[in-house]
Amino acid sequence: MLSITGMNRFYYLRNFHDLRCKNSRVLSIIHRQLNREPQEDEVFIVMSKDRRKVRLFAYDNRSFSLYEKRFTSGYKFMKVSREGDEEVYSIKWKDVVVLLQSPVINSLNIK
Repeated sequence: MLSITGMNRFYYLRNFHDLRCKNSRVLSIIHRQLNREPQEDEVFIVMSKDRRKVRLFAYDNRSFSLYEKRFTSGYKFMKVSREGDEEVYSIKWKDVVVLLQSPVINSLNIK
């Protein structure tokens, strides 16, 4: 279960879709794209290209946590978009909740 009590800074990594990697690769992306070290109470969000998996990497108290949510076939996460060409952008907690709790139907099978 994801515990993000007290965490209030969420960042979406827009062009990072390779979910084969774990903390070290995401950390290198943070270094390269944000030009800084992750700070306490920050959560970095990445999504697979097919939008069926989302991973949240949390940094808290000198440790990393990984949370993954995956939809079954036929469902996917909403597409996260924002005007501009930023590689990483801050999103609000309410938008994270909507992203994680609102599946989009991939197809409709009518019988």
